[in-house]
Amino acid sequence: MLDLFREASRWLAGKGVDQWQWEPRAEQVRGDIEQGNVFVGEDDSGRIIATVTVDTFADPDFWRPEDDPDSALYVHRMIVAREHAGRRLGEELTRWVERLAGALGYDHVRLDCYRSNIGLQRYYKTHGWTHVRTVDAPWRPSGTLFQRPVSRSNVVPSEE
Repeated sequence: MLDLFREASRWLAGKGVDQWQWEPRAEQVRGDIEQGNVFVGEDDSGRIIATVTVDTFADPDFWRPEDDPDSALYVHRMIVAREHAGRRLGEELTRWVERLAGALGYDHVRLDCYRSNIGLQRYYKTHGWTHVRTVDAPWRPSGTLFQRPVSRSNVVPSEE
């Protein structure tokens, strides 16, 4: 997972995007894994090629009480290995998270992304995410907020 983060960081830097330009926070990732919040996709050889972290933390810098923060699951660090880019794995990950959220009784899936990452914002908009607002907190580079509604289902996504 940390290798995927580093690879994404290098790729973003190469595109002139300042997102994730730091060494990944291994302790944070380890804690997320221990809490069961990290999900991965593997190729046929068992190598991790995609990851997403999902939890119920509604960052108070971004999500307001009127947003009903407890009604959503929150997506963090969704990454697809560059060699698998363009295969719609990001879409598969978000659909999986939406099914999970629906099965758990949540109304929305939410995320925040860097205000400066216009390409990623465009990606979310063209893939059915609704732009909620952009929060310009000077101490945070992130703050462009998106959400998608989920349908309730009794089916919990498989761990395929």
